Amino acid sequence: MIKGVLIIFHCSEGTGYAISSLEDVFLKVAQKLAPGNVHVSHKELQSDSVYSNRSEDCYVLSFDASRESDVEIKKLSEYVKQHQIDLILGFDQPPGKKYYRYVRSAGVNNIISYWGAPMSSLNSGVKLFLKKMEMMLRVYSPDLYLFESNAMRDTAVFGRGIQKRKTAVTYLGVDTEKFKPNIELRDYVYDVFRIPENRHIIYYSGHMEKRKGVATIMHAVKHIIDERMFTNIHFLLLGNKGEEAREYLEILRGSKAVDHVTFGGYRDDVEKILPGCSIGVIASTGWDSFTMSSLEMSSSGLPLVVSNLQGLAETVDHGTTGFVFKPGDHYELADRILYLLENRQKLKDFSAKSRERVLKRFTKERQISVMYQTINSMVG
Repeated sequence: MIKGVLIIFHCSEGTGYAISSLEDVFLKVAQKLAPGNVHVSHKELQSDSVYSNRSEDCYVLSFDASRESDVEIKKLSEYVKQHQIDLILGFDQPPGKKYYRYVRSAGVNNIISYWGAPMSSLNSGVKLFLKKMEMMLRVYSPDLYLFESNAMRDTAVFGRGIQKRKTAVTYLGVDTEKFKPNIELRDYVYDVFRIPENRHIIYYSGHMEKRKGVATIMHAVKHIIDERMFTNIHFLLLGNKGEEAREYLEILRGSKAVDHVTFGGYRDDVEKILPGCSIGVIASTGWDSFTMSSLEMSSSGLPLVVSNLQGLAETVDHGTTGFVFKPGDHYELADRILYLLENRQKLKDFSAKSRERVLKRFTKERQISVMYQTINSMVG
């Protein structure tokens, strides 16, 4: 039986959206594991902690897991011993951290590291063998590594050399009551962004860095408008800041497609925007995983068209809830989008099955349940 749980984030409290979701999930898992004795640490804390409104049984402290000064480690060890903490759930905590040794001496029996990013590029042969040997020599390391996709776990097993038996996959979960089809909100996105009502909206949300494939989307819309002459379509891209959209709009210079693209920046009303969209697109050209944005789209009833990359391919059942396409191939991306728009029954079927898939496998409640069961079975 677990006596106490300490959750460790390497970042400051209130860092952002993706971390905020995990803050809530980790807290609920910890409360199931050790009711009444849950502690959370961040690099820096807000004066008005976000945890203060969540539970009277949650205790908050500051610990910089990236710096690991001797003074901080000593304070942490004393805190662990004082509060009878015997399990640590850390976010992106790598093998060989200095503080592992000291908290184990203070009473921690199990250290679990949850990863929201790939641990390494994939290796093979001699290099992978050496990585495995390195891991075997690291006495103080997590007992279990949790990953958000099978592809992400592969970066640990076939990249970092971590034994597969020390890994598990716990997929992300989405709030299906917040993100859901809603016919009453169909006009919201058209009104907010002043998009002509006869256009199908193709949606993307994410970073604007090159590996995210926004340029591929621009070439696809240019092809659809200029060469395929399909004009009742509009691409809405969220997540840009500053002048990030400029280089992508340059791709459309001299094309009629420029009037069929909107960069909407960061929004806090995504759940109201999605019900009016027709298809979700993620066109990454570099490493990508099972993204939260893909779950928000699917939960809202959008079929997905995504690059056939690592964990990203795990976001759809190809040919049932969406399609995968060759990374960077804007012609295939355009073909997949137009196929769905020109086959309305297929679009409707994909939409229903996309939502159904999330309800069965990727709810927030399921994420919490699977993570709890995975951890509890290890320590039990």
